Parts: sequence; C-alpha cells; structure tokens
Amino acid sequence: MQPNFDVIIVGGGPAGATAGYRLGLAGAKVLLLDKATAFPRDKPCGGGLSARLLDRFPYVREFLQAGEVPVNPVSRVHLESPDGTRVTYQQGEPILYLIRRWEFDAALLRRAQQVCTVRTGVMVRKCMVLPSHVELESTTGEVFSAPMVIGADSANSVIARHTGLRSEAAHKEYAVDMMEETTYDRLQVADRDAIYLFLTLTQTFGYGYIFPKTEHLNLGFGCKLDWYLSALRGKGKEHHAEWVDVLKAKGDVTGETNRDCYKAFPIPVSGPLQRTVTDRVMLAGDAGGFVNAFTAEGIFYAMASGSLAADAALEAIRSGNYDAKSLSSYERAWQREIGGDLAHSVEIQHRLFNGSGRMDSLVRNASRDPELLRLIIGYSMGASTYEELRSHMVRSTVPIWVWGKMKAAVGLR
Repeated sequence: MQPNFDVIIVGGGPAGATAGYRLGLAGAKVLLLDKATAFPRDKPCGGGLSARLLDRFPYVREFLQAGEVPVNPVSRVHLESPDGTRVTYQQGEPILYLIRRWEFDAALLRRAQQVCTVRTGVMVRKCMVLPSHVELESTTGEVFSAPMVIGADSANSVIARHTGLRSEAAHKEYAVDMMEETTYDRLQVADRDAIYLFLTLTQTFGYGYIFPKTEHLNLGFGCKLDWYLSALRGKGKEHHAEWVDVLKAKGDVTGETNRDCYKAFPIPVSGPLQRTVTDRVMLAGDAGGFVNAFTAEGIFYAMASGSLAADAALEAIRSGNYDAKSLSSYERAWQREIGGDLAHSVEIQHRLFNGSGRMDSLVRNASRDPELLRLIIGYSMGASTYEELRSHMVRSTVPIWVWGKMKAAVGLR
C-alpha cells in the first residue's frame, strides 16, 4: 500500500531538492521522484553560484565552506563583445562561486533525503489531475498519488505539458547550451581565477563561456534552438570543436577538446510561463521557465522558485485547498522576488542579441566607463539591479546621443 503523502515532487535537481527540503523541515510528508538511477548523476551546466544564492540559502554557504562540494571562487571576468572588444573587470570579493553540478545537486538531494522519501530511477510519463488528487504513472506502470504535485522536472517537463501549462512551440522558447566539462590534463585555461564571457553570437542568440572549476574546465556556447535545428543538427560535436579552436587561437585555452565530454541540453529563455499553477499543480525551476534570458543562469531561480512553491504547498496542506486560486499565492510570491528580474532579462535579450551592434556599443562604452562595467557585471551576476544599470546607461549615453543628433542636423561628420 502506497504511503499517504501530502505532496509529490517530480525532479530532484536544485528546484525539487530545495522544495523537498523546505517542506520536509516543516513537517510535510513528501515523496520526491527523480529519473536518475542514482546521485551523483551527470548534469551539464556552467555551474556558477552567485553571492545572492549563498545569502538566500545559508546552508549552501555552510556546506561549501565545509568542503562538501569543491568550489572555485572567482573575482575576475573577461568580457568580449561581437566585434572583439575585450574588457576585464576585477573586484575584491568573489563574483561567482564555480561548482560542478554533479557534486552540488547531490549535496542538495542529501538534505532532502534527510526529511523526505526519495525515489530515484523513476521516470514519470503521465500526469493526471483528478477532482480529489493527482495521479502520476511511471514508465514501468507504477502509479503514485497525492493531493498535489510540484513539477521540477526540467525544461522538458512532463508535468508542464500534461497539465496544459506549457503548450507553445518549443523552438521559440528554448536555447541549446553545448558544452564540455574536461579535466585540466586535457584542456587548460590561461586564467583559472576568472570566468570568460563571449557575447559574440548575436545572429544566433548567444554567448560563449569558459568556467574553470577546481579540477575541471567547463566551456561551451549557447544558441537559439531554431538555429541549432536548422544549422547544427547532427553537427554539434564538430561545431563545438571549432569553438574550442577559436578559443585556442585567442590564447584563452590550450590543449584538446574531449568529444566524449560534449553534451547539449535545452534552456528555456523566454521567461516564466504565462501560468505556473493550475489545480493541484505548481511548476518550479526550468519546468516553469525560471531562467535568466540574458545570462542563461538558472540555479538561483530554480532554488528560489522551489522554496516559494514549498511555502505555497504548506499553505495548501494546512487549508486543504489545492485549487489554482489557492495556489496562486505562489505566483504572487515569485513575481515579488524574481519576476521583475526575469522580465527585464527577456527585454535585455531582445534588445542586445539582435545583430544591431548594441552589444558592441555597450561593451565599448564599458571599457571607458568603470561604473558601467561594474553594473553590467553586477547585473549579470545578480549583484546589481536592472534599474541601477538602466539608470546609469541613460545618464551616460543620452548626452552622446543628443550630440550625435546635433551633428547630423548641421551636417557634421
């Protein structure tokens, strides 16, 4: 006989593990399902943790400081624009804490396991919302039921699709990140104390990056899914090898790519879904579209949305009300904490990744304006706000724009 659970969480990544840990600590009876047969499990990802994540989740800071998860704190960023302009930003304290998702996700799940029932090796293939409960069916025919479910099952969420919360064309919503994570005996980086960001793929939407971990080098690039499908289908490894050659020609890396370490995975880059709740269902993490559309950073948003979904689930459990109206407190909560940030990230993506030359102008201006550079990097890493960046850009660029108009009006060149 299946135990009586208050909530089922599908997905044991940062969103699901955070939700499970929060719910379990509060006394809820939680079943967490993940398709991986065991943790640690392979997870391709840049693996950058921001300072605000450590502030929001102090237990993460504690296990990093204890050495449970190896971390490389970096305080320098090399930023390159499409025209090749490169600028370097340096600050005293770490800008980003680089980890391997292999190790980080396992640490989060261990905490959930302390307070939840966790089942690995369970792939959910069907979700049915019934008047009195939710039923989930696995690929082996096993059925799980509970009054509600939190879908934290990645960008290809079964829960989102089967409940009608995600229905748009995927190629309009996703980017593809193509990367490898290789040991330093194979690939080396010129500056192991910095991250590299290459905002060079404006026509395809995207970026290239180098993230040096403690024992591994993570590098890759992202592009829109529609461009990937039209130009790179079946050619991902070859294109990635060409990207490594470009980095070698720049002098940023040495060594050879390891094609066995190449992986590609989807990232939602159109902001949160229009609806992230329905009767008896909430979505968190990539399943709900909680990814920064400018930086493609998702770990902080996954954990924040997972924690907020847990809070709403606790309210539902206490009241016995699981309809969409009751669960809408979750949407109000994530809108307050991360909604503006994510909406602005979509706006910035549309303005800068469009081949207009705006990215070149922005980086060139930043090379001459230390405060603008600080705000760009700070916004990218979650340390400064969109409003601060926009305000400074308006103050610093309007006089130049006005002068340009005046010159054009009088025929000056």
